[in-house]
Amino acid sequence: EEELVLRELLELGLELFDVAYWRWIALFLLILAGTMLDFMTRTFTALVSRRFLKKSRDASGEDPSKTLIVRVARPMGLLASGLFVFYLLPLLELPATAEGILRVAARTVATLAGVWAAYRLTDLVGEFFARRAAKTSSKIDDLLIPLVRKAVKIFVTAMGVIYIANSLNIEILPLLTGLGIGGLAFAFAAKDSIENFFGSIAVIADRPFEVGDWVNIDGLDGTVEQLGLRSTRIRTFYNSLVTIPNALLVRARVDNYGRRLYRRYKTMLNLTYDTPPDKMEAFCEGVREIVRKHPYTRKDFLMVHVNDFGPHSIDVLVYMFFRCPDWPTELRERQRLILDIVRLAQALGVEFAFPTQTLHLRNETGEPVGVEVDVDRDDEEGLRDRGKSLAIKIMEGAEFRDERPLPAKPN
Repeated sequence: EEELVLRELLELGLELFDVAYWRWIALFLLILAGTMLDFMTRTFTALVSRRFLKKSRDASGEDPSKTLIVRVARPMGLLASGLFVFYLLPLLELPATAEGILRVAARTVATLAGVWAAYRLTDLVGEFFARRAAKTSSKIDDLLIPLVRKAVKIFVTAMGVIYIANSLNIEILPLLTGLGIGGLAFAFAAKDSIENFFGSIAVIADRPFEVGDWVNIDGLDGTVEQLGLRSTRIRTFYNSLVTIPNALLVRARVDNYGRRLYRRYKTMLNLTYDTPPDKMEAFCEGVREIVRKHPYTRKDFLMVHVNDFGPHSIDVLVYMFFRCPDWPTELRERQRLILDIVRLAQALGVEFAFPTQTLHLRNETGEPVGVEVDVDRDDEEGLRDRGKSLAIKIMEGAEFRDERPLPAKPN
């Protein structure tokens, strides 16, 4: 009886829009309590997220992303506030119309916040596993984690739409049945998306490249940055971002430079024409030994030989391979090799040639100026005999004179 008397006193003459003032005050306090719960939930979620991500801190000691933590905490607080208001609202005993509107609003807010929170939790868990995957030697997990993250988001979106429609008393089954009428048009519209989706599956199964690989796709050079459900993103060396539909990757020619075991290096060393043959031989063998001693070179296949008579030099061919994990290491080792070759040339007294031109002056008769033309044509046979005898003398000590050498192998 005392409660009835108190309630009558509170409701007596204190109404606004057919709702007693004390109920408005109670509703305000309920919303205020929900706001406080929102703040406490955000703080608690941020603390837990920070501890969760610290377990996957990089080897460099990088702190967890504050932006990601804030993005996770915000919808979690809104979700807790919406559920709090939704379940405590009946205690106010509002009129049926007002309570129905408020409950639908609170339920809708809680559902949207739940979908939003699921999105952010997916990002949080994906960030955790991405950091763990970055520490492993395999890169297939670097491809799978973004795909799984996107698939989970699509699933969460679908479930959220269904739940919101259910809360608003919208029949889903007749809607889906109606969509079947336009299913053919929808299938044609979604043809490219379906091709791209199965293209991504084919790329994952075939694994023509991994995240971080340097690839050439139909003439486009760049580094694989991300593989999605619809497209693959390539960061070019101009720092632009190129998006390639996955359906094209199935038919494209992919040249993966990132999986090269060896990196070829070919050059010509131009020696001056006054370099003695003995020094040329010593220089070639010295270059071979330098290549063998370097830590990032292939030891079982290298070629260093006097190769040709150039227009201004005697050319020495250097053909070898670096065994480097990436391009910066190749550039560093190439510099070391070139500097060691220059030091060897200085130690042997071998000089490198540079392009030169010789100008010959002739008089009106076409003969060189200051040169007397005196050729005994009757002695041409004697000149040939002299050249032949000199050649025989030079070849007398050759190791291949008595026995034919075997086919050459890479040094």
